Amino acid sequence: MAIYEKIFNRLDELHMSQIELSRRTGIATSTISDWRKKKINPQADKLISICKALDISLVELLCVEDEESKTWTNDFVTDNHEIIEMVNNSSVGIKRRVINYMERILSEQQFLGNEEKGKTQRNVSIIQDIDGNQIVLINDVIFKGKRSVEWKDVEKYLRQYVGEFYQIADTKDIIYIGTDLPDEYVGSNYTKHIKGTVAKAKANAVQAIPEMIEIATSKTYENNKKDKHRRQAKNGWYRYDSRFALPVYGDNGEIERYNIFSARLLIRHASSGKMYLYDVLEIKKETSKSCQA
Repeated sequence: MAIYEKIFNRLDELHMSQIELSRRTGIATSTISDWRKKKINPQADKLISICKALDISLVELLCVEDEESKTWTNDFVTDNHEIIEMVNNSSVGIKRRVINYMERILSEQQFLGNEEKGKTQRNVSIIQDIDGNQIVLINDVIFKGKRSVEWKDVEKYLRQYVGEFYQIADTKDIIYIGTDLPDEYVGSNYTKHIKGTVAKAKANAVQAIPEMIEIATSKTYENNKKDKHRRQAKNGWYRYDSRFALPVYGDNGEIERYNIFSARLLIRHASSGKMYLYDVLEIKKETSKSCQA
């Protein structure tokens, strides 16, 4: 059985959609669909993230079934000596395939577990306030200082999301991140007119974009009224409510409390039918409430 066939069989076993596999791996849904349509296998640098998403070992994915049942286990292998021993005990065909894939993987990455290479690590989580409403808790303030925000740095940070997409839990809408978000987020009229706490809140909210989309609620619609967005937002605009919290530090550098902010996600509905995050607006500091994990 070919590698792509094993992937789709595993998806069926797990009752997992291609969209969910895409979300877990960062691989475009169109690419995943092409594996089946064109009967091609994924590129080697995608295999580790696929295995983790599907909870199978790399060897299960690579080797032939009859050999697989004889020499390999179903668990991920973490011990280097065990890996070497299993490769040595395998057939010449499996050795050749494993070595070929590993060489290609290592040419793309410094080490196997680094499939997130090039992306900034984020320290965020989703919690609830005392009313049961969700908040994205941001545990780091990465854009600091008393002076105005360096929006160029914010724009650079946002570029890591381009090409990704996330699902709103409440409506199941899929929200894409297009190339226009970084520029609009930092250069919109709204951003140009905010200052102080709100400006810094918007800057630091970029860390929580995926989670802010996930917890978004209160979907509303409006027609597109501007000619310049005739194609980009042919099907109109949507707005969703979301919330996030940022830490406030004391003189000793420790976190004293969190400031909670409400915000509106502006989503454009493109002529292609896809929905894209366009900007985050109407950021307002709320009265503090107790939160729970």
